[in-house]
Amino acid sequence: MQTVRMVVRLVLIVLMSIVLVTLRFLVWPTCFVSERADRHLRRILLQTWNRCFARIAGIRVVAEGPVPKPPFFMVANHLSYLDMLVLTHLTGCIYVARGDVEHWPVIGPLSKSMYVIFIDRQSRRDTVRVNKLISHAIEMGDAVGVFAESRISPGLDVEPFKSALIEPAVAAKLPVYYATLGYETLPGCPPASEIVSWWRPESFPYHLKRLLRHRGVIARARFGDEPLLGDDRKELAPRLHAAVRANFIPLK
Repeated sequence: MQTVRMVVRLVLIVLMSIVLVTLRFLVWPTCFVSERADRHLRRILLQTWNRCFARIAGIRVVAEGPVPKPPFFMVANHLSYLDMLVLTHLTGCIYVARGDVEHWPVIGPLSKSMYVIFIDRQSRRDTVRVNKLISHAIEMGDAVGVFAESRISPGLDVEPFKSALIEPAVAAKLPVYYATLGYETLPGCPPASEIVSWWRPESFPYHLKRLLRHRGVIARARFGDEPLLGDDRKELAPRLHAAVRANFIPLK
């Protein structure tokens, strides 16, 4: 039964993705007319894909607290690649993703066309370039999400936030929204720490197939009641960390 469920879901996801890619290429000429309009269309397509993926994969996304509307800058904790699905599902935001994703087959080129921002985490100098791209995205009406731990955590706690990528918000005097992400599985399924968390050294296809074998997951995003402001990123980062951590429930 689990194998049949996984195969059916994979087929549906592939078909749905083909439709998304086709639609993306059909609206591509918009970028030559208006970048802002192209970004808006991209947001609609990406949010639609995420919502379809969630329905196919049995992921129920629950929002708690006021969900911000674009444009905005937001930080969140990082437990899995599903974090991006959850926040895009709710807000349509784009992300600062690790640089190697840019070179993944299919996903890399598609992510670039969706204005995802890539960063070389091995190079401190790349932060300057990325910060400019973040500022530009927000000026164009986009919402930008940053996983401020800078890596996926095991889900036992929220690791300290890196302050460097908060700099665009500080420099532009933007309020910083925040969200705390958490997951739980349905009765009869393995715990979320086994089928959602992706901090172990295992391939993406292997993890995805394991996730799709099971009935489903409940994903919760708890948004802060009010965004935080700061004039110093090194002072603001610990405050954001404390606010996210206050709502965090360790993965079981």
